[in-house]
Order: sequence, then structure tokens, then C-alpha cells
Amino acid sequence: MKNLLFEPLEIGPVRLENRVVAAPVATGTSTREGLPTADTLAAHALIAESGVGLSVVEHHAVHKDGRTRLRQPLLDREEVIPYQRKLYEVYATANCPAFIQLNHAGSLINDEEMLNGNFIPYGPSPIRHPYCHLYVMPRAMAIKEIEAVTAQFAEAAKLALRAGYPGVEIHGCHGFLIGQFLSPLTNHRSDRYGGEIKNRARLLFEIYEAVRDSIPGENPVAVRLGVADTMPQKPPAGLTVEESKWVARELAAKKVSLLDLSGNLCGYEGTGNAYFAPYAEAIKEVAGSVPVICTGGINDAETAENLLREGICDLVGLGRILRRDPETVNKWSKERR
Repeated sequence: MKNLLFEPLEIGPVRLENRVVAAPVATGTSTREGLPTADTLAAHALIAESGVGLSVVEHHAVHKDGRTRLRQPLLDREEVIPYQRKLYEVYATANCPAFIQLNHAGSLINDEEMLNGNFIPYGPSPIRHPYCHLYVMPRAMAIKEIEAVTAQFAEAAKLALRAGYPGVEIHGCHGFLIGQFLSPLTNHRSDRYGGEIKNRARLLFEIYEAVRDSIPGENPVAVRLGVADTMPQKPPAGLTVEESKWVARELAAKKVSLLDLSGNLCGYEGTGNAYFAPYAEAIKEVAGSVPVICTGGINDAETAENLLREGICDLVGLGRILRRDPETVNKWSKERR
């Protein structure tokens, strides 16, 4: 029987030698100025040499006010390019394709020190983030600020390509800014960015289109989409699977290169094997030819292979298991070949 897990896949001009993706996991190793350190390079070298077909490099804030932590990397200015080239070279040397993830935290602040001074986080509405452990009351973004954030994503994408990355991923899950706009729990706007899903998804679409227009057409642009605000086994509340299926259809029509799936306000803390498989299967039904990644609780090769064989997804993402044991994929390869 054909072993799908180690079949190649092409995403535009980028060839993946297998269907395993290193999911983006924050290392917390950057300087306070958002620059990679020797520890950053060492952490990513383990992933680059792990045997994965693709790595999605940890989320980089597109502006200093868009960080969730003080030691989150930034992709916001010329100064970062030589540092990012060193990080990308870690992957290039290992012949491991890598996309860099672009993000804005909105009101999801995790370091209390960030709230010192005059900084006031913002989001779609002046509503406390239901999963923020700090007392953060954001202010509602003005239209000009929304437009500015959209432009920041586009500029970050251009910086990423100048640093060498062949593609980028837009972070639209885990309750960060784009996820805050998608969710009716955090988005109570009455303008064109609020209300029904076509308006709540407007920021995501505008960011995607701005990024897509800012870099050459052959360079992949992926979206990591938070499919729902609750885990699959929980009663639905907030953003629903049906709404995200509509979003995914629209992104597919806009020629998105890859859909990388997770939870939204609920985050990514699930239980059991492949706990986001129901979400991946739902999105796969409407994604057409767009490849879909399923991540979350995939801890053995058999589970990964079955997800591919059953058509639930096209790629499997590994997060914490790969950080615990960077040799996981190499071990799977030896077992299954």
C-alpha cells in the first residue's frame, strides 16, 4: 500500500518532500527588540534538521504594538532583515522549506510589563478577551488603524521575502487580532467590520489581499484559520464551523496557497488523538484544490497516515511532539519505509 505520509507535495514552486509540517511554536528566545538570538537559531536548527517537509516559523509580530509577549520576534523594519537571513539560512542549509508566520496580537497580551507606560492594546471592540489572563480592556480600532495594520502585514511579507523566505503564513487563529475580528464574542462592531461573518472576515480578506498583492504571485501565501471558538467536543459558541467553511470557500476562491487549521478563541489545548480532525475534515470539504493542514494531538505515524488516507487533510502538523523529540519524523520514516 502506498505510504502517503512520505509522498512529496508542491505548493506553488515550493516542493515538500513529505506531508509533515512543523507547526509554528513560539520559542520565547528573541531580544526585546524582536531580533533572533543564538538560542533562536539553535531551536530552529533542530526543526530544520528534523526531516519535516515544511516548517512554519513561529509567529512574528508585524508591529511592536502587535506583540503578545516582549520577547516575540518582530518583522517590522529594515533592521531585522540581516538577522532574519541568518534564521532562514538555518533552514536553507538543511534543505527544509520554511514559511514565516505573520501576526498581530490585538488585545491578547501575555506579558504584564507590556501594559506599563502609555500603551493601550486595541481590538475590534472594547471587550475583554475571554482567554486573556491579564486584566486588559482594549479600545476599539478606528478605521485608519485597521488600514494601518493591513499595510503592516503587507510590509512584513515583503521583508520576509527579502530575508529569503519563499512564502508567508497569515495567523488567523488562537484568538489574536484576526481571530478577534472573526469571533462574535470579541467583535461587536456595527460598521462594515462587524455583524455577519462576511463583515467579521473582512479584515482577514483585506490582509490576505494586501499580502498577496505585495509579493510576487509565485510565492505562496498561507492562512492559519481558527475554525471555531470552542473545541470540537464542546457545545458551539461564538465563531462556528459553518461560518469558517464560508471563509475557507472565499479564501479558496481568492487562490490562497494553503489552509492551516486550528482553534480560534479556544486556542490549541485539546485532548486525545488528532482532536482538530473534525475541523480539518469540514474545511477540506470546501477547500477545493487548496491543501489543508491538520494539527493537534497527532502523536504517531499511523494516526498521521490515516488522516491522509481518509482524505481529512493533505498535510499533518506536529507541534509539541516535535519539540520534545526532533527525531520524530526521521523515526517515522525508518518505521514506514
